[in-house]
Amino acid sequence: MKNKSSLSDWLIYIEQAHTKEIDMGLSRTKDLIKRLSIDFSSQTVVTVGGTNGKGTTCALIEQVCLKAGLSVGVYSSPHLVSFCERIRLNGDLIDEFELCAIFEKIDIARQNTPLTYFEFATLAALKAFSDHNFDLVILEVGLGGRLDAVNAIDTDIAVVTSIGLDHQDWLGDTKEEIAYEKAGIFRANKPAIIGEPQAQKSMLDHAIKIGAQLILRGQHFIFDEKQNRVEIQGHMFSVKDTKLPKQNVSTALATINAISNHLSNEFAFLIPETDVQVLIDRTQVAGRHHVIREHKDNKHCAIILDVAHNEDSALQLSRLIRTYRFNTCHIVVGMLKDKNIEISLRAFEKLNVHWYCASLPTQRGENAARLVNALHTPADETGDSARKESSAILAFSDVKSAYIQALKDAQADDIILVMGSFLTVAAVLEYHTSA
Repeated sequence: MKNKSSLSDWLIYIEQAHTKEIDMGLSRTKDLIKRLSIDFSSQTVVTVGGTNGKGTTCALIEQVCLKAGLSVGVYSSPHLVSFCERIRLNGDLIDEFELCAIFEKIDIARQNTPLTYFEFATLAALKAFSDHNFDLVILEVGLGGRLDAVNAIDTDIAVVTSIGLDHQDWLGDTKEEIAYEKAGIFRANKPAIIGEPQAQKSMLDHAIKIGAQLILRGQHFIFDEKQNRVEIQGHMFSVKDTKLPKQNVSTALATINAISNHLSNEFAFLIPETDVQVLIDRTQVAGRHHVIREHKDNKHCAIILDVAHNEDSALQLSRLIRTYRFNTCHIVVGMLKDKNIEISLRAFEKLNVHWYCASLPTQRGENAARLVNALHTPADETGDSARKESSAILAFSDVKSAYIQALKDAQADDIILVMGSFLTVAAVLEYHTSA
């Protein structure tokens, strides 16, 4: 493609810049970092990895640091509606014109070096953050950690939110193998924050081996589920009213505390604790436990969007849904082929659910027929499946059709839940934007 005048032109181009969608390794990114004169020596870098919870953890860290007066760049993926969502500059999405100009610089610098879509995106974020010389740079890991493109940058504070089974083709078949890959973002003599309630041995062993400064949930910070609070060094915060997954709030607060120590700030959390509490209660991330409509005057059902797409996140989401009062939960679901669909859907067993199974576009998208089959598949030798006998199960060719039917069917005392993939949630967000 010779003429790349718009962001859509560039996105088509970078999709074709490598023969593989995923090509793990750091050598290409490190080489381009040098060629593009990307430098973070005077900035604080926080790298956030984990199976689930990265985006919401990054968002709360970002909000607190912006409130503290720091300039902040955040790199997060994937996006829901606009590619620009991946790169935030002081809380705002990067301008398309600036992004296109950066893509052009990367394309010139790479010469004949093939770059994946994610490497192009990562380098664009790094170049933007370096050029703006932000005080704080927050980098969300895309896949794994050890060989992910963001790991080409040495971090000042490394964070692992959670460990679950996902991307096994690339990271390993067990949590221990996956934990080792994610521990690859740790650095010697630098804080390594682990949000798992019980960290895997492979992760702890690696941290100890390289001399990272371990900060552990249950030891250095505590999330008390029964009391709905987080405790760090004698400081207490309520998570009762947060719109974020509560365990991610605890990990974010531990990270903010580490940033404060790194900057030698007079406040343990950069800003007064009362201001931190306000941000805990107010911060919300699109597509993550995202309530776009609440029960109102008994006329409308609640609508919740969540990109939960694997076993652990589905279990978390099912626990959240069980805290709501409702008659029927109408679940619009679309998933990718490489996810453990059967186990993920089973998290909602014994709930009164009507299912709206949608086929997803792209080569990785699964057909609705497999989702329907998964809901009928027995969970164990007892013959119980992931649904109640009263559950309705419908199949649709696309998410929009499934969602429109759910809107028609749902009553005022029901809930509509949209889940299973970023693509599923994005389709519903686009529907509401255009409606």
